[in-house]
Amino acid sequence: MRKSYSAVHWLALCALAALSLAIASPSRAQEAETVPPPALELEAPTALPSANGDDGALEATFLLREALHLNTIGTYSAGFVLLSYGYIGVLADVLAQGIYEPDVVHSMLKETITYLNNANNQLKSYNDHDSELSQADLAFLGGISDIIGDLIKEAEALAQFASGSRNEDLASYNEARKESWQGIKRILKVE
Repeated sequence: MRKSYSAVHWLALCALAALSLAIASPSRAQEAETVPPPALELEAPTALPSANGDDGALEATFLLREALHLNTIGTYSAGFVLLSYGYIGVLADVLAQGIYEPDVVHSMLKETITYLNNANNQLKSYNDHDSELSQADLAFLGGISDIIGDLIKEAEALAQFASGSRNEDLASYNEARKESWQGIKRILKVE
């Protein structure tokens, strides 16, 4: 009987596999490019003038809370795309090293694609509704959405490769991986 694992369990297993690969080949781990987290700044709004004096403080509190929410969304979005990029790369490594069977990697990639699609659909809802977000915020969310689209292409190409080991699927994966990284560098300002 085959045991069923949750996505969290798979993520933990992949993290352990990545750690074991790093320990097994320290030179490769030392060559890995480190990515600092993006610096996101929260600007506190000043109280707006009001006729009765009470609304200004209330509106400033609302604006500060809204800025905090947007900052949180931005931070989680940045972390999500960076971790997804790393996770897909780890799945490619465990596939190449024969640590997991191709059907297991394929299944994990399909789960990843589902999560990526769900997150992307949620981000796109900001553009679909009459939002009062600034153009800069909408551009950032649009950029994250574009990165997620590239990550989906990357995961789909790797899933295809896992199910058939065709060279054209590997080439598609490598190209999508480069596109994903270029988007991450551009939007998150990673050097």
